[in-house]
Amino acid sequence: MSSARERLTRLLSLVPYLDAHPGADLEETAAYFGIDSDTLIDDLELLFVTGRPGHMPDDLIDASWEGGQIFISNAEEVSVPVRLSAEEAGVLVLALDMLSSLPGLDSEAVSTAADKLRVAAGENLRTAVDVSPIDADPELLAALKEAIETESALRIDYYVASRDELTTRTIAPTNLVPGADWYVDAWCYSAGAPRRFALGAIRSWERTEHPPLAVNESTPETREVTLGLAARGAWLADELDVSTREYAETGDTSVRIRMVVHSVDWLSRFLLCHADVITEIDDAEAVRVALDRLG
Repeated sequence: MSSARERLTRLLSLVPYLDAHPGADLEETAAYFGIDSDTLIDDLELLFVTGRPGHMPDDLIDASWEGGQIFISNAEEVSVPVRLSAEEAGVLVLALDMLSSLPGLDSEAVSTAADKLRVAAGENLRTAVDVSPIDADPELLAALKEAIETESALRIDYYVASRDELTTRTIAPTNLVPGADWYVDAWCYSAGAPRRFALGAIRSWERTEHPPLAVNESTPETREVTLGLAARGAWLADELDVSTREYAETGDTSVRIRMVVHSVDWLSRFLLCHADVITEIDDAEAVRVALDRLG
């Protein structure tokens, strides 16, 4: 089944398509959008509660598909093809400018896409914002980039400001992330879990022969868990790296997901942060650790 994000994107395109093609064939329309006819009918049924603010009968879209032909009405105000506003185009240009500073990417392709957006947005586009990340030690950046490309490990001295403590860790870097500071995503052998480190807090580093640990390699705490998310927390299913998702058949957006986690500590903290939207979990140990944190 489609994610909530995929379904919303499809619906935003479906209405203008049907408005421009009255009597469109049900099977052909489903094939055009890359879905089956049952999924398309689910989308059409959702249109009955979609429309202008007010939610009165004449504010909502009407759809019919008897005889295999689709007709919609009362869709004039939402049938215009989706276009980016100047503000939305500006945000995308800023994001592309940020991406162009990432190592390992095709910066020419990113710059070309940003230029096309600037042309499409026209004179109303305003992006007078410096999106460059702060400077980082070029030798450290080079060492991290090499470690990522060669799947090797580094030993770092890392300052933890919250504890005013200098720690020594062995990490297997996987990704560089720019922002207000540069960050590196890595597997931390000390924590036995993935972590994100600010480059500004790395005091020293050296290449180590410690064998790198693949991100998907099992650890003693690795387990696959099932979580149930209430409708108001279904957005988490799109943010997490899940292996499966099942949406409720009742029509709401509650969802059950399965995902692999590498740390009970992380899972217990996740439970505490989102306890108000978690409806079920099949990991008793993580629940116990979460309750111990509360106690």
